[in-house]
Amino acid sequence: MTELTAGMGARLGALTGALGFAALAAILGLWAAFRSGREIHDTILNYLQQYAAASADPRMQPIIELLKTPEGFSFFMILTLIMTLIAFLVFSTVGGAIGTFLPRRKPRL
Repeated sequence: MTELTAGMGARLGALTGALGFAALAAILGLWAAFRSGREIHDTILNYLQQYAAASADPRMQPIIELLKTPEGFSFFMILTLIMTLIAFLVFSTVGGAIGTFLPRRKPRL
């Protein structure tokens, strides 16, 4: 039986993260297919406006104004998907590497 190395675990974790992101993207794609684009836009914009109202940060208002435009909203959605993909890959890769490293540690006496 081949012993798993941290590199192998990292690659397996990255593959798992990519598959997890693909599943999430498919679910979101199906959700978007059965909703109108206006409904999705309004839901997200309302949520962000509530967040901005609770936050006293004056920099939120220009962001809300940008998200009201179709271009700004598209940019926001694409950026969110890219950041989610990166997070899935990074956390899964690190988790895979740690997961192969920990079982090999010798117990302390």
